[in-house]
Amino acid sequence: MRFLGIVAAVFVANLITLAFIALAFAMLISDQGQAFMRHLGYDISPLVSAYHQTQIKEWNDPRVRRMTSIDITPSPQEPAPVQPKPASKTTDNKPDRHAIQTTLNTCRFWNNEYRKDGTDRSKGFRDAACNRYERLSGSDVNRVISLATAPQRQTTSQQSNTRQSQQANNDDRQHEAYCKRLQEKIDYYDAKLRSGGDGSYMTYWRGERRKVSNKYSWECLRK
Repeated sequence: MRFLGIVAAVFVANLITLAFIALAFAMLISDQGQAFMRHLGYDISPLVSAYHQTQIKEWNDPRVRRMTSIDITPSPQEPAPVQPKPASKTTDNKPDRHAIQTTLNTCRFWNNEYRKDGTDRSKGFRDAACNRYERLSGSDVNRVISLATAPQRQTTSQQSNTRQSQQANNDDRQHEAYCKRLQEKIDYYDAKLRSGGDGSYMTYWRGERRKVSNKYSWECLRK
């Protein structure tokens, strides 16, 4: 192992030495190197000229040219395949979903109005909005919303019954308020009797309470 190490070290040292020699020779035969040698008093121009002639002879040798020639003729390239252009996207002619929803809401609104008033004006607006919704969506409007018929007018007897019912409700509210006032008077006389006082006042309050209590019992509790 030590012998191989020594051999490897010697080999590397020789390579480094050869590299330095080649570098020094290249610098020496350059124009700057020749000028430096002439400055020292040595003319190496004949040596450099002989070296260049030797290089030219070696380059003109057919054997060297066959070894060093490289065919750099480019190989013919196949034409790149033409890719078809992507088809342009066609504009979708489908209606806007927002417009469909808006017409549906309008159809429902005027349908509700026609249910309430039954006028020809509401019916015309309802039919126009619902027909437009049917054209935009392609759906049968009868499946989405039930179109109302005009509300039926109340007969004379129905109107009379309605008025009587309203009058009865008003009478009940008034009677309830009247009984409430009687109850408040009874509570007032009870408070006076509990507080005590002169005998004549106590007799008066008992009499008044008896009157109000009888009226409350007869008009409110027996109704």
